[in-house]
Amino acid sequence: MKKNVTRKDIAKEAGVSVSVVSRALNNSGYVEKEKKRRILEIAKKAEYVPNPMAMALQQKRTRQLLFFCGDLTGTYYNQMYHGMAREAEKRGYHVLTIMNEKDFEMVKTMLVDGLLFPTEEVAKSYVEAVGKNYYLPSVTACFDPSVVFAKPMPTVVIDNRKVLNLAIDYLKKKGHRKIGIAVPFNEGYANLRYRYWKERMMLEMGSECKKYILDVKGDLKKSESPRGKDDRDLSYQSEGFVYMDLFFLGKQAAKLYIQQKFKATAVICFNDDMALGMMEELKRNGISVPEDVSIMGIDGIYTREKYEPKLTTVAIYPERQGATCVDVLIDILEDNKYKYMNYSPFEVLDGETVKRIESL
Repeated sequence: MKKNVTRKDIAKEAGVSVSVVSRALNNSGYVEKEKKRRILEIAKKAEYVPNPMAMALQQKRTRQLLFFCGDLTGTYYNQMYHGMAREAEKRGYHVLTIMNEKDFEMVKTMLVDGLLFPTEEVAKSYVEAVGKNYYLPSVTACFDPSVVFAKPMPTVVIDNRKVLNLAIDYLKKKGHRKIGIAVPFNEGYANLRYRYWKERMMLEMGSECKKYILDVKGDLKKSESPRGKDDRDLSYQSEGFVYMDLFFLGKQAAKLYIQQKFKATAVICFNDDMALGMMEELKRNGISVPEDVSIMGIDGIYTREKYEPKLTTVAIYPERQGATCVDVLIDILEDNKYKYMNYSPFEVLDGETVKRIESL
């Protein structure tokens, strides 16, 4: 069996110290030109392969980042992860993932340089669990600019208030006044988007706007404050995977719409997956989009290209949000300047699911 060549072996043959070999191989620090050439030549001839564990300990850097994400089957977070992975690769890093986003103790057993979180809620849970006493540089994607952390953490923010107002402005320009919302459950930023819709629509049409809410899980009838998860299982199982099926919940929203006495002319869905599910169920029941009702999503996920009619949505660019999270984290690690609040872009992507109507 061929012996693994070490830096000590290379140093002995080159007649230099191990530290000189390390500087030459890492291209860090001064090494006389001729010595460096000879060291690299010996290393190449000996087919030297550095030990990643040893290098990590020596450099105090693994070039690995850890992303806590409970469900990569969801299109939004899948795209966010792709943005993270590609940006990390550009800068010489890799992104690992943990599917159990509550298993924070695991960070103590892994060699990583920093942490990435999918939402501010997961980030806050980490800080409360181990983050106060076990420090690792961390950055989180965020959907609520007003969030306050017990320990400061840089964020890449989607401003949901502005997103909802942009969607409502777009629909108003198309002549819509009866603008409803489809809410899957009363948790997290589903509740946030509902509250911002209500805040604006109360100004537009007063309490009458409540007639046009599609509350799939029924949480809002109990309380409009965000609630913890109850015993109703809205997850979906397939091939051993368990995930929240927003497409199915969109179908449920369509059934509520069909049953409603007062019908909105346009519905903003919590996200694109839900909008696509709602469109599918409406079509199955003979209701045409956008001729009978206009549908608008939020997220701008790539799957909107696969459906007809093509979904109109507010794109919030999950890949860009993920890439910016990585850039901020690497800037922290490499002692570059960075900002604590980083706002991610958003815009309306025109499709074919919103009809221009005459204002009533």
